[in-house]
Amino acid sequence: METYSQSKSKENGESQVALFMDFENLAISAEESFGRLKTGVFIQTSEQFGRCITKRAYGDWTRFSKYGQDLLEYAIEAIQLFHDGGFNDKNAADIQMVADILEMLFTHPEIEVYILATGDSDFSAVARKLRSYGKHVIGIGLRQATSEVLVNACDQFLIYDVIVEPATRTQSYSVEQARQLLLNTMLEMTRQTGNKQILAATLKSLMLQKDHTFSEVKLGFSQFKDFLLEQKDMLEMGSRENQVVVSLNPNITEKVARDPSSEYRKALDRDGLILLDPYTRTDVLRDLFTVLKENPQHYTLLDAEAYLKAHYDSTNILRSRDEVHEAIKLIKYVDVVAPRPQSWELDTLSLIPELDQQSFIDRCESVYVAALVTRNLPINPELISKLLFGTADKQPRVTQLSNLARSKKTERAPAKKSQVLQLPARITNKPSLMLVWHDLEDFELDGEPTLERALQASEDGMRVRTSDFEQAKRYHLEAAKIIYLLLQKEAPGASLVDLEWQLSSYCATAAGAAFFRHNFPAAIEYYLAFFSIAVETEPVWEKVDRLVLPMLSFYFTIAANQEQVMLDVSPGHKHPAYIEVSILNSVNPRVQEHGKELARKLVEINPALLRKVIERLDAIISQANGQKLEEKRAQQILLEILQSSDAAAVRVG
Repeated sequence: METYSQSKSKENGESQVALFMDFENLAISAEESFGRLKTGVFIQTSEQFGRCITKRAYGDWTRFSKYGQDLLEYAIEAIQLFHDGGFNDKNAADIQMVADILEMLFTHPEIEVYILATGDSDFSAVARKLRSYGKHVIGIGLRQATSEVLVNACDQFLIYDVIVEPATRTQSYSVEQARQLLLNTMLEMTRQTGNKQILAATLKSLMLQKDHTFSEVKLGFSQFKDFLLEQKDMLEMGSRENQVVVSLNPNITEKVARDPSSEYRKALDRDGLILLDPYTRTDVLRDLFTVLKENPQHYTLLDAEAYLKAHYDSTNILRSRDEVHEAIKLIKYVDVVAPRPQSWELDTLSLIPELDQQSFIDRCESVYVAALVTRNLPINPELISKLLFGTADKQPRVTQLSNLARSKKTERAPAKKSQVLQLPARITNKPSLMLVWHDLEDFELDGEPTLERALQASEDGMRVRTSDFEQAKRYHLEAAKIIYLLLQKEAPGASLVDLEWQLSSYCATAAGAAFFRHNFPAAIEYYLAFFSIAVETEPVWEKVDRLVLPMLSFYFTIAANQEQVMLDVSPGHKHPAYIEVSILNSVNPRVQEHGKELARKLVEINPALLRKVIERLDAIISQANGQKLEEKRAQQILLEILQSSDAAAVRVG
């Protein structure tokens, strides 16, 4: 469906627009945050999409009589909804508004655009119904009183807070986000279609598909065309058949590279850190602190995330699942919980007792600065302030976070292979990694080590890893060697996370190469080396997570392959729990013993991974009401192995 933008309204004839306001809920929420609801915002915004022929507001006007002058000024029809204090008051109001919307749908087919001023998820059904009849649905709601369910049901959703706020940090941040959204959409379309020119209307439609909340209005532009005109460094504009077309500036790549904050962006991206709106980030962290502080040893991190998302949805606070996840995961990178878990997914959490709310938030937000510090990038408080908070006036806070990041750097033990580079003991003192360090030392690098060369080698390795393990492992070892040398020289851009990622990728491809050559002793060594690096409580986990389950499946399969026994499940398509059921219930006792030995080796290296397999078996058994006898036997064997291990008794990072 073509997106209705301001440019369409102004250039191609005005659309007919109907505005329906859930006034009472809007006013209550706005008064809590802003002191008063600015009624004119809804009218002015609606008129950007065409001629607003219907304007209705629903509420108990005996309680909101102070807005009477606003209703007269903007010619809004007030629909009275009396309250008797009963439980169904809210539902009755919602039903009345929905009934009127549906009546309008059938009695006034000429209305093309419906604007629902509300944040209540109860209106998502009517939004979907309107769209099914070909209508364009715009939502407007407050940040703290809007359900993501409703946002996703609309064609476009505008945040009231951002529209009414002056051009401060939130707007600055939003412009920056919008520019990145614009660039990503243009690049994607150019690659997919080969067309250098794109219709402005099509461009906006695609941008809205990627981000429902995008709006040029909330950024301070009356038309989408005005927003595009401001991006002259990125775009060239023209016309075709009386329609606006845009194309990327031929020098856009070069210009983006000269962006003074681009190195910071790249560093955060390589560490898997996604910047959020600063208000959203702080609010989620504050709520997480409260949940964990008030409920020690009750929630795992995944449980806390699910609880907060459900809370936001039930109270109509707009928080996407990705936003909640990205904010919450910051605690993985800092010391805020004790004891340190083996698994964020399985272990319940308690905060450090003496930690207060602001210290908790400070430590979590210092993660962004720490990512820059560990890559030896120069710290520019002004640039980082704009990047993290959308304003330059947060430089003192950036300095505070920088000092915190430096003071909390992990203590490092000297690496055995170098007198220069200091690396954590977790990757230098493990016997399971000695083979990998020997491989790294023996690899001879031709030419000068550069970060660009390391990134290219890594990309080459990822490109061929499914078709040529031998070539892929060489690429990843080359990338690891380059990063290792860059770290020795303290060159800007490289980090320990990069080194661990390339070493784990090397282990994964080396294990695969040995596995398919039937060199199972070598495969076991490289699998165990991979599992030594793939620790859930370390930052590299965000990069290796997707590889862990397939690696475990092939690792366990070795028990059958050593005896040339065919399994009835494929390691490439099944969870490792199913592989273990087949192994530990094999009619061949030697296969069973091999399976137990592999489990023992794994639990000494990374007990959390065996716990995940046991947890999955428990879920399988529970779903079948305990009728899965083979699964119960496999689970019992693995539990005994886990409980007999010293590593299982210690929660380590």
